[in-house]
Amino acid sequence: MPARSADNCDMHLFRFIQEYQMKILITGGAGYIGSTICLALADAGHQPVILDEQALPANETYNKFSYYQGDIADKHLLTQIIGAHPDLSLVIHCAAKIDVAESISHPSIYYENNFSKSISMVSHLLDLGVKKLILSGTAALYSADNAHSFDEHAPPTPMSPYARSKYFLELALKDISNTKDFQFLIFRYFNPIGSDHTFRTGFRGSNKSSLLNSLIQCATFRQPFQINGTDWNTRDGSTVRDFVDVADLAAAHVLAALAFDNNSLAVPLNQFEMPVINLGSQRGVTVQEFVSAFMSATKSDLVVNRAERRPGDIVGGYASSRLARELLGWAPSTSLQTSILNSIRWASTL
Repeated sequence: MPARSADNCDMHLFRFIQEYQMKILITGGAGYIGSTICLALADAGHQPVILDEQALPANETYNKFSYYQGDIADKHLLTQIIGAHPDLSLVIHCAAKIDVAESISHPSIYYENNFSKSISMVSHLLDLGVKKLILSGTAALYSADNAHSFDEHAPPTPMSPYARSKYFLELALKDISNTKDFQFLIFRYFNPIGSDHTFRTGFRGSNKSSLLNSLIQCATFRQPFQINGTDWNTRDGSTVRDFVDVADLAAAHVLAALAFDNNSLAVPLNQFEMPVINLGSQRGVTVQEFVSAFMSATKSDLVVNRAERRPGDIVGGYASSRLARELLGWAPSTSLQTSILNSIRWASTL
């Protein structure tokens, strides 16, 4: 099946999807990934309904959507939402705490929000007749001790409370599906980057430890950038990362929602009997390659220093998109340079 992307879907896929309009609940719909999915759904002629703990953003982008502020585990609120939208049959669950460092310092917050509240939400939704869910998951479950492509059969090795909270949710969804009329699909991916391609939404907040933010800071303040470790078994000796443009991720969710809602998506279970689809770059990017892409995209002349590995450094890895291509006709299409420039341009609007 030929691969489709966020940009080239317009003529072919979205024309067809508009003939099959859906109403879909997006939890965390005001967040980085959730908001981009909402826009992609709306652009395709569907009706996203947003549930988010944040107040309605002061942004005209959200004015056309049904927006509910509150807790995903609030049974009264979920009853209100389904009562107002009885034709809603699918949930895309993006709401989650995602700061790995914070999860180590405050693990209970992550187990409560990412696991316990999600289970309560699913239980309430099942009682209300909503029986399909797409989980926006994480490839942080995979061990990055070896630089290789993770497929859906790679064994989960969650190393942080954040990753474990997401994995425990996956296991719970599997158990629920064994006893209830409930279907679910899990997307796993590493690092989203970029913004909506027309700059209606993007990443908000601060991610000071990110590779892109570090490069921006070095370029802004004319400081050298340091690459730690140049003797790894990779293309150029530096560690490997995996980045997928957020608009490409959103396109995958739209494709899956259509197929999942009309029962035409049969996801093969992995060796752990989980319906998982990885969304990856297929080849990853080394830190050196990312630095070069940044310098080329921004026309900056960074001084790059190279140093020894640090204790605890790992080589990294990337997610395969083979199954996504086979089942959904999806593959990432946005270039890394474009994603970098879109991230910077979006940040300049905040």
